[in-house]
Amino acid sequence: MYTLAPLARKPAAIISPIPRDPPVTRTTLPDTENKSSIFTTASWPRTGCGDETEMLRRVRRCSVACPVSTESFPELELERARLSRARACRDSMIERLESVDPSSSADAITSEYIEMTVWEALDSLRSPGAGDFFGRIDEPSPTTGEPEEWYIGRRHVEDERGDPVVVDWRAPISAPFYRATAIDPLGVTFRRRFTMSDGEMTAYLDEHLDDPDADGSVAAGIPDPVLAEIGAERSGAMREIVATIQGEQDVVIRADIDQALIVQGGPGTGKTAVALHRAAYLLFEHRARLARDGVLVVGPNRAFLDYISNVLPSLGEKAVRQCTALDLCIPGVEITAADDAETARWKGSAERLAEIEERALGAIQPPDDDVVVPIGARKFTFEAALIAEWIEMAKDGVVPLNQRRERLRVLAQQELRRRCNGDDRWSEAGPLKSAINKCWPTQKPVTLVDKFLPGPRGRRRSWTPADQFLIDEANTLLNGTPFTYAHVVVDEAQDHSAVALRVIGRRSPAGSLTLVGDVAQSTTPAGQERWTDVFAHLGSGRSGAGVDGTIADLTIGYRVPEPILEVANRLLPLTGVDATASRSVRVEGDAPVWHETSEHDLPLRVAQTVREVKHRHRLTGLVAPAELHDAIAAALGDTGLVAVDHVHELGHDDVPVFTPEAVKGLEFDGVVVVEPHAILDVEPSTRGARLLYVAMTRAVQELAFVGTGARPDVIA
Repeated sequence: MYTLAPLARKPAAIISPIPRDPPVTRTTLPDTENKSSIFTTASWPRTGCGDETEMLRRVRRCSVACPVSTESFPELELERARLSRARACRDSMIERLESVDPSSSADAITSEYIEMTVWEALDSLRSPGAGDFFGRIDEPSPTTGEPEEWYIGRRHVEDERGDPVVVDWRAPISAPFYRATAIDPLGVTFRRRFTMSDGEMTAYLDEHLDDPDADGSVAAGIPDPVLAEIGAERSGAMREIVATIQGEQDVVIRADIDQALIVQGGPGTGKTAVALHRAAYLLFEHRARLARDGVLVVGPNRAFLDYISNVLPSLGEKAVRQCTALDLCIPGVEITAADDAETARWKGSAERLAEIEERALGAIQPPDDDVVVPIGARKFTFEAALIAEWIEMAKDGVVPLNQRRERLRVLAQQELRRRCNGDDRWSEAGPLKSAINKCWPTQKPVTLVDKFLPGPRGRRRSWTPADQFLIDEANTLLNGTPFTYAHVVVDEAQDHSAVALRVIGRRSPAGSLTLVGDVAQSTTPAGQERWTDVFAHLGSGRSGAGVDGTIADLTIGYRVPEPILEVANRLLPLTGVDATASRSVRVEGDAPVWHETSEHDLPLRVAQTVREVKHRHRLTGLVAPAELHDAIAAALGDTGLVAVDHVHELGHDDVPVFTPEAVKGLEFDGVVVVEPHAILDVEPSTRGARLLYVAMTRAVQELAFVGTGARPDVIA
């Protein structure tokens, strides 16, 4: 668990709207004519966003156009005017940037740099909500002690003098907005959260953190605007949560970059959102480093990646690669088969990593006989023992194995030159070259794994996903990792095998990773049941959480209502792992409903139940064993609904249908789980309990079961 680190403060003057490499400030970007920066306030026209006097004039206009009860929100018009001014300042920033002429720079490199910087800044400022703020904190000035107001938003906005009007949520000064409590206010005396509807400010909630007589329930609990956002109707795509990040989530988001950070959290604790917002935060805080080497997000499947695809772009971060772990593997093979559980466990075990390396090293053997090399009238004999010594010297290295072969050639060439009194006669040393090629052949990763694995070889082999990870590991051993990143984010990390985790870990040579998951939802045969094992799987040097990594816990659930979560948590003792039950902040809602039917009528009853739930919740998902999908899809079609296997761009009548394995990480307002008995009975029993736990905890509002028998006792 984390302890709250001291929050550093950066002077407002150095908060830049879009930090880049080299860092762009308001004083340091060269210009050919006047030596001024495109961000120098003196060179910008002072127009557009106005001052406090202008803001008050807007108050009067707003009070006429937007009538709201001033008794409930006496400062609403004032805050609306400040919002209007922030938007005007954003527009002025856009105008100033649009007036910049990169071609006036001294050289092409500077011109290109300015053009790219301006384009990125404009793209950020033109994004939805860029001029808005969602929160405010007041704290005493460190110099005068007078109250200072900071408005927190999605993007940095400043006025014509360069003073911040809206502070980026990722800036250090914004952290107390998320973390301050009545018990530990972190210097904040007052916090205000704003409610927006269709771009209009409609309300706010105040928290007086410096008043000992104030009601502490709001400051200590979950404020109403946050609960409203958490319980809002889903759209089929994950949304950013910058306005509703909670304290324990913010600590994880802003954690140090130089570590492998594992985040354990139950259903609905915000693991995925936290991981993505952490990526956005790290890109803000370490722009130069991460922009140069890149950020990678690894998801469990394509449906999940589609589900989260809009989050980082909505946060202003578009240059992030998002893919599955299989997408990383090189060279790729055509996957045409799947392993049974026992074989998948064997192939995914950490022991296979060492065995693959041993097999690769075992292909390198010294010659049986001495090698005779005729050079002119002389013959040079290279003893087998000497060549064996060279081989051992060449093996002892850190570069990829095929590259270490070059060291053997160099050792042989040096010895030949010595024997020839300094003359380079390597071109005539055919027998020695042939011996080296035979002793140390250039190996191919696919061939190496093909020979290592049992079963048919060559064209007769049917490759599986577990084989593909072994091939990538072999390729790294032989040729090196082709693509690496400055930071890697992994979702549903508990489902990766030791071999897959090694594949992922090699993509971050510096060991900078964020892995999120829940061991109680580990459902793959070779998945992880203890996070402490993962550090070793990621790569050498990660043998313990206290050295190169940290395990953090998210314990508060925000998605699943308490009546549903309470029933789902009864499955935890059956999962076979040590996992803390999440507690939900959403106490409202109904317990799961059970619909019993016959096997013959099951598809029709499922379709009827889906239609009933969908009438209340447009985004309704269905979870069922794979063998029932065809019959259910036909029954849905008979009632005018359409079964689909994705969650993005859903039509009005579309119903996403998934297996318990594939639905992991997704969420729906309404969920219908079919034949929970069949899910629970999956072997081994711990896996069945985990699969049902996953299926039940996808619901945001309503959960219904349809089964051919009585409700299982554990969830009765």
